[in-house]
Order: sequence, then structure tokens, then C-alpha cells
Amino acid sequence: MNSFFQDRLSRFFEVGARLFFAVTVVLIPFRWRLDIWTRPMFPLYSDYTDFLLFASDAAVLCMLVFWGCFLLLRPRKVTVGNGLMWVLLVGLVAAGWVSVFGSEDTIISQYHAVRFVFLLFLYLYFVNEVHSPHWVIVPVGLQVILQSIVAIRQSLSQSSVGLQLLGERLLDPIQSGVSIVPIHGERFLRAYGLSDHPNILGGCLAFGLILLLAVVLYGSKRWAWISSAVFLAGFLALLMTFSRSAWLGLMVAASFMVGLEAFARRWDSVKRVGLLGVASLLLVLPFLIQNFGVFESRINAGNMTQDDQMREREFLIRAGNTLFVEHSAIGIGLGASPIAMKNRFENFPLDYQPPHYAMLTAAMETGVVGGMFYLMLLFVPMLLFALRWRVYLERPYVMGAFALLLAMLVIGLFDYYTWLYTPGRLWQWLAWGMFSAAWKEAA
Repeated sequence: MNSFFQDRLSRFFEVGARLFFAVTVVLIPFRWRLDIWTRPMFPLYSDYTDFLLFASDAAVLCMLVFWGCFLLLRPRKVTVGNGLMWVLLVGLVAAGWVSVFGSEDTIISQYHAVRFVFLLFLYLYFVNEVHSPHWVIVPVGLQVILQSIVAIRQSLSQSSVGLQLLGERLLDPIQSGVSIVPIHGERFLRAYGLSDHPNILGGCLAFGLILLLAVVLYGSKRWAWISSAVFLAGFLALLMTFSRSAWLGLMVAASFMVGLEAFARRWDSVKRVGLLGVASLLLVLPFLIQNFGVFESRINAGNMTQDDQMREREFLIRAGNTLFVEHSAIGIGLGASPIAMKNRFENFPLDYQPPHYAMLTAAMETGVVGGMFYLMLLFVPMLLFALRWRVYLERPYVMGAFALLLAMLVIGLFDYYTWLYTPGRLWQWLAWGMFSAAWKEAA
């Protein structure tokens, strides 16, 4: 092949892969998808049983095809980032495939196992090709602003805004099945954006806000101003999702970053965040005052005995523990936990769904070995950070990536979408790739 033509073609595939990576990040929360194979299993929620192709899935596939063509034209060694994390990721994928043999629904477990393989390649792409934080921050900012505009309009109008072609759900707080906050006999609609559920939107917004906050802390003044503007819109939208786990995840990650900046006596960055905090409070204060009763009902002063959702989650965790004990060897099958719940518990007082605890759901589905791989993937970054935290304190990329993983760990204590749902999985695997890439640069 002509050298000039080969160079141009390889450049085309390289840029194309980067653009599709950016598109993937923007599309992560989007509910828009194609039903490849519908498999109704009443009364299970169809997303648990159907084969779906999300918009973000299509972008990932295009990205990997372009990257593969680029590597064919310009062969080079593909690195794996942190060796221990790579071994754990491969082990987790392998455990997912092993779980197929004991699955309650073999075909759905095979479907999810294939998805895990693509996520592993996504991790490799990130570690090898995403060298500039801008390739993450810019699409994250676009993701946050697009979802925030829709979410704020939904919350203020208490209805959907007519974007069904983009995957928006038909939202009416009066209808059953729509996520609301009950208050004095009324039903207050939680913001969905273009996602499938307010908790998923809340998690995606929280993850994006953490990275934007990292730019405010560690970036140049120009990027800090831009990120602050996007942060304000995203913060208001996050509040309107009424996702308590997302609120907590953002609070823990932000406290971690700001606390270490104060410890390092970098007062300029702490001042910037302080001003951003004041601006955020002023922006959301009217909404807080107008809907104080809704927030009071949602927060519920931490009284679990009066919180139906928390009691339901406790019940699901007990049921999940039963399944894990009975199938601890290789699990009940990757992605098959709702079906296993249905098969095991005939008289179930709730909708069949996985426990709202990502680590337990992972162990249920992939067995004790898969659960250990997943648990170590959550805690190995903490160990690596603890061993060299004074060095990493001077590495903004590591700080932002670690804060993101910290928020995911917190959210995973209260929900399962970082394990099971496509948006949560993409954020989780991108965060692992981000931390591994940052570790490689800081080593």
C-alpha cells in the first residue's frame, strides 16, 4: 500500500475511533435503543430479558471497529495499564462466562458475557488511546448539559417534554410505574432526562459532576469557568432526580477531593470550589424552598422504618443472600438474577429485580470467584492510592479518576445499575480504564 495513502487512512481510522469514543460518552445515559430480540417473561421487566442495542452500544462497536482498522494499518503493542487491575478484569469476564453453565437463563447470560468482552476492549482502548483529559471532559460536559436541560424541564413541568424519538419515556406522575415522590397524597415526578430511570440519570450526572469538579480544582482558569457553568446546570438537575445514592456519591467524592486540596494547602483551588458551592446553593435554593416537603419526604430523616423503598431493598438483599448461598460456586448466571428471583420465590411481594447492592448482585450472578474479582476491582484502586497518596496528591488525573471510583463504590452500596445496566456498566469500566491510565502515567 502506498505509504502516503496508508498514513491518511490510518489517521482517518484513528480520528474516527476518537470521535466515536466521544459519542459513546455523550450517549451513556440515553435510553434510546433497538429491541433486537424481545423475550416476554411476565411479570419480569422486559429490559431484564430482552436483547437490546443501545445508542451507546452502537457507538462502542463503531469505535472498536475503527480502532481495530487503525491497529491493522499501524501495528503496535497494546498495553494493559495496571497489571493487577487487568488480571482482575480478565478474571471477572472469565467468571461471567463460567456462570453461563449454571445460569437460570443460559441465553441471557451469554448475551451479557459477550457484552463484558466488549467492555474489556473498551477498557483497552481507553488505556492505550485516551491520553488527554480533554477527550473525556468535553463529551462528559456535553452529556451533563444535554441531560440537564431535559431533566430540568421535566421537573418544572411535571411531565415529559416530547422527546420520545430520543428515547424519552412518557412521563405522567399519575400513572403507575413512573418514579415519583409521594407527598401529602400527591405524586411529585422525579426527573428522568433521556434515561430509563431517575437513579440512573442521577448516577450519570453525579459521575459527570465529579469530573467537572476535578477540572475546577485542578484545571486552568478558562476550563474551570466553563466547567463551573456546566456544573451549575448539572447540580440542579441532579437535585431534581431525587436520587439519594447519587447525592451521597457526589458528596463523598467532592469532600475527598476538596479535603485533600485543603490538606495540601492549595487554597486557590479550594476557594474556587467554595465560590462554586455558594453559586450552586443560590441556584437551587428557590427549588428547595418551593419543594421543601418533597425533599423532607425523600430524605425522611434517615428513618428506615418509615421508608418503603429502604424496607424493599432490605427484603431484596435477604432474598439475594439466599440465592448466593444456594449457588455460591458459579452463580445463577450473568444478568439472570431477576429470572432466578422469579424461579426461586413464587410468592414475592415486590417486582422481581436484583438486590440494590452491586457487590451482592455480582456475587449472586458470577459466584464467589466472580464476586471476589469484582470486590477486588473496587478496592484495589484504594489500596494503590493509599500506598502512594502523597505522590498522587500532585497528579490531578489520578485524583479525579479515584474520586470517580469512590463515588461508584458508594452508589453501588445502594443500587445495582453499575453492575447490570448498560449506562452504569459503561461508567464503571471507563472509570477503571481512567484510573489505570492515570496510574500508568503517574508511575
